Amino acid sequence: MRVKSFSWVGVSTDDFERSMRFYRDLLGLEVWVSGEEQAILKTSEGQQLEIFGRDEREKALTASPVVAFEVDEIDAACDELRAAGVELIGDTGRWEGFAWQYFRSPDGHIFELKSSPK
Repeated sequence: MRVKSFSWVGVSTDDFERSMRFYRDLLGLEVWVSGEEQAILKTSEGQQLEIFGRDEREKALTASPVVAFEVDEIDAACDELRAAGVELIGDTGRWEGFAWQYFRSPDGHIFELKSSPK
């Protein structure tokens, strides 16, 4: 087996509308499918992020994701998160042309922004 990239990530929330504003409006993910407190959003590359607000079984299974969102300019993206009041965790890491910054979502999940060498 050889994994090429991630295609789907599930994340739970206790406040569906707040999470939608965060992922859709701040991070710029496109809403692909949306229903009763559940939505699938997509990145520009097509990977999917599914938000679970009502299904307790799915919420229990998706409580602890750690996912990196690829961005072009890590410093500019961090500035946007700061301006929106998002908690950044630690300093921006850098290694061999990669850069990453951990941050906390409105529900307390830890994610990271990542930029890769061109």
